Amino acid sequence: MPTATGGRAEIVVHEIASSFVTPPRCRRWAEQVQAPFITPDPARADRDWDWEVLIPTLTFAAGVRRQPRMFQISLAATDFPLGMVALLENERWIGRPRQSAVYLWYLSGAPAAAFAAWDEGGRAGAPKLLTAAGLDVAVSVSLNGPAQGRLWLHAAPEGGEGLLAWYRGRGLEPVPAGAKLPSPVLPARRNDGRYFQLTARRAVGVSRQLDGFRH
Repeated sequence: MPTATGGRAEIVVHEIASSFVTPPRCRRWAEQVQAPFITPDPARADRDWDWEVLIPTLTFAAGVRRQPRMFQISLAATDFPLGMVALLENERWIGRPRQSAVYLWYLSGAPAAAFAAWDEGGRAGAPKLLTAAGLDVAVSVSLNGPAQGRLWLHAAPEGGEGLLAWYRGRGLEPVPAGAKLPSPVLPARRNDGRYFQLTARRAVGVSRQLDGFRH
């Protein structure tokens, strides 16, 4: 990925396995990134997210049929955590419940301050586009699985209009107001204008946005 100093940083993606205890990668994120740098930042939509206990519990409790998966993006050279992803690989598609779609449940990227604190002296330069890299993980899961590129998500209300603009800028489209949203429980989900979708037709184009940084 590009860095703040104009260089490149190699990143890797690790899948986090379901566990009866807190997965070590979730604990590292909570201790090294979430608690010191994200939680104190009132501008972050994910400032109150609990990646150590609540998110793994919710994700892996979603049921085998929905194929819950979690990932961590980290710096290849040091394994420093750079991003987190939680998704359901086999959720139902909007308006067509017989079709599969990836539901991107949680997505976080490390702020530059977290990397700067680890990289004393700023020698390496903080990697950029980390949240975009997390979205790319979810899109890749969709393209290579039963969803065939279909993906949807709900943008956290705490992110305000800026988060909506970010998803539009990455190529996702707002879910139409009259679309029926799949609901795992009652009452049914209500479309509050913050749901986004990625159709199979558009998924390849969105995936290509980061092709220049792949090996």
